[in-house]
Amino acid sequence: MRKVIASMIATGVLVVGAFAVSTITSSEASAQTDETPAATDEVRRPHGGAALDQVLGDLVEDGTLNQDQADAVKEAMIAKRDELKEKFGDRRERIARRHDMRKNIRAWLEDGVITADELSGIPEDSPIFADDSPLADALEDGEITQAEWDAFIEQRKADHEARRSTATG
Repeated sequence: MRKVIASMIATGVLVVGAFAVSTITSSEASAQTDETPAATDEVRRPHGGAALDQVLGDLVEDGTLNQDQADAVKEAMIAKRDELKEKFGDRRERIARRHDMRKNIRAWLEDGVITADELSGIPEDSPIFADDSPLADALEDGEITQAEWDAFIEQRKADHEARRSTATG
């Protein structure tokens, strides 16, 4: 019984981790260019549902789980995915919002400064406004210079790489 429970927990952790990494980990730093690789079989990731079905099928086949347990895990994963979609929104919508925001920021920085008026066009929950953001001090004067923005982007890239290293290491 312990083996089954431990296997279910391990499977859940692995599947949730893979799901989270593949669907919700993205940041402004990871998509600073408008270039997108062509969708080829080499670039395309496997569909999450198919991978889950295969993993659960293998666990049922080798006797680690029975079909009812596999179905319960799948239902829980679908519920979690729906919860995350509700919390973070649809992935395509998030990508479109980030693309629009990057386009606006590039336009605002054409004169070398993002002004207070322009900053009001950025959602309040943006990482730009976080207390621990490299821009926290810059925001005190109500504007962001190109140099301050560049430092912010470099910090976001470093944070993103650190998260990726932790997730894959």
